[in-house]
Amino acid sequence: MLDPSLSAAPSRRPAAAAGLGPRTDAMLHGLWLLIGTFHLSMAAWQLLRGGLGVDPMLLVLAAAQLVLCTVCLVLQRRGQGVRAASVFVGGQLALLALGHGYWGLAALARTQLVQGLPLLLVAALLGTRTLRWATVGAGLAILLGAWTDFAGTLFRPDRVPYLATDLAVALFGCGLAAWLFHHSVTGLRESLLTAHQRGAALARTRDELQLEMQEKERSRDQLVHAMKMDNVGRLASGIAHDFNHLLGLVQAYAAKAQRSEEPTVRAEALQGVVSATRRASAVSRRLMDFSRLEASRPQLLDVASTVAGISPMLQQVFDARTTYQLDDAPVDCRIHFDPAQLESILLSLAVNAAQAMPDGGRFALQLAVDAAEADEVVIRARDNGHGMSEAVRLRCLDPFFTTKPVGQGTGLGLAVSATLVAAAGGRIAVESAEGHGTCVEIRLPAYPPAAVPA
Repeated sequence: MLDPSLSAAPSRRPAAAAGLGPRTDAMLHGLWLLIGTFHLSMAAWQLLRGGLGVDPMLLVLAAAQLVLCTVCLVLQRRGQGVRAASVFVGGQLALLALGHGYWGLAALARTQLVQGLPLLLVAALLGTRTLRWATVGAGLAILLGAWTDFAGTLFRPDRVPYLATDLAVALFGCGLAAWLFHHSVTGLRESLLTAHQRGAALARTRDELQLEMQEKERSRDQLVHAMKMDNVGRLASGIAHDFNHLLGLVQAYAAKAQRSEEPTVRAEALQGVVSATRRASAVSRRLMDFSRLEASRPQLLDVASTVAGISPMLQQVFDARTTYQLDDAPVDCRIHFDPAQLESILLSLAVNAAQAMPDGGRFALQLAVDAAEADEVVIRARDNGHGMSEAVRLRCLDPFFTTKPVGQGTGLGLAVSATLVAAAGGRIAVESAEGHGTCVEIRLPAYPPAAVPA
């Protein structure tokens, strides 16, 4: 029945200073309605039983009680709940004293519960000091009623023990009710204060957790940003690495043109330079495809003519100590792939093979249709370089994994190739052993010359 707004009030301080809450106001509203209805009903019942022989004081007290409850209800509806409770306590004490002084203690023994308990309850809600003074006032009213009874029995000494018993019981009952109300209300206030403090502590803990979660989110965002920056740096390094290979091709073609005086050779070298620059633009597009910044442009390709077209540039990757071999067996089928991506994949395989054979060797590029799987085109790139260990082979397709020194590789070549092949519905496999070279096998779906993939 107490509002949490009263919980901060000390037990020695009147609750009137803190104000009454909505729950307490609702309880008092119902209490005054019940008390006013009870006294009105009792007065009507007495009139029906006794008619004009009813004691006028009974009607006066019933009317005064009804007026008191009405005034309290009006004050409460105006938002003056504390004043209404104070008026009720004062008015109830006055009516209690008037009734005991008029009828005496014994005559009001049956109605003491109805009159005394609401008085002490409302006083306890107003605070310890109000409850103390209300208890004292109720005790004085009881003494007044006992004196009235004693004055009427001056010539009957046998009634004195009964009067003393009634007085002791009434005073004890009043004190007991006041004590119970005091400790009940105080306990409720302390419980509400403890609950309020725990709620405040939980709110502080919640705020601290929210701040900690926000800090963790900021830290995570900073970590993700740092990882992005690291990947951007690696991608930039990969771009520079691939462009170095292409610039090497341009230099090789330029040197070829300088060494020869024949116009046909120079024209062929110039055409190689143009082809290398065109593939340099494909390198940046390949990396953008890997980061999904630009969509690929797949189309139906004659795989044999595409591989034959890039073969002269692949031969320029290797020096004179390396033998380049192209198995141009006729393959009458097509693949659905981006031509720039396919050329970039083959160039990456050739560059890796050249780096694996620093002292020269043999590189073979084979194109075939699998006899067991007639709907697949197989492209094999084989070299007899130093090869890879089993641990390296298992991770060679992972992005950014490389065994090359810093500045000489980024681990993007095979990883990007595997991503592009998988996007086209194919697969890539790597076979290698230390000292026995490496074989990279690319399998792509094959289409008849007139077929159009979905």
